[in-house]
Amino acid sequence: MLFVPCLPGDEVCGDYTREQLLEMNDRFVAAVEAAFAAGLESSSAARATVKVNGKQRLTEEGTIELAWRWFAEAKFQATALEVMARCPGVSSERVRVAFKERFFSRVVR
Repeated sequence: MLFVPCLPGDEVCGDYTREQLLEMNDRFVAAVEAAFAAGLESSSAARATVKVNGKQRLTEEGTIELAWRWFAEAKFQATALEVMARCPGVSSERVRVAFKERFFSRVVR
């Protein structure tokens, strides 16, 4: 959870005290970690999301992960062109290497 830190001596940050903000942050972190542990949230997807100019964007890895999940849900029945359409801005070589890694990790299990 992101927030503007209070300066030393500040008792209130916006509508909340510093202690309230820290408590909210701790509860948020605990809830996210519980979701990871329960399998309700993907830590790789969370790591792959970044903020750029105040807007959430997926990193290349996040984009590839979403394309991989779509591909798996399609029972691996899609063309390379269909996969690449789901990876805008990511080189085909990067997607190929990442998909190859995922294929082999499924086979090894």
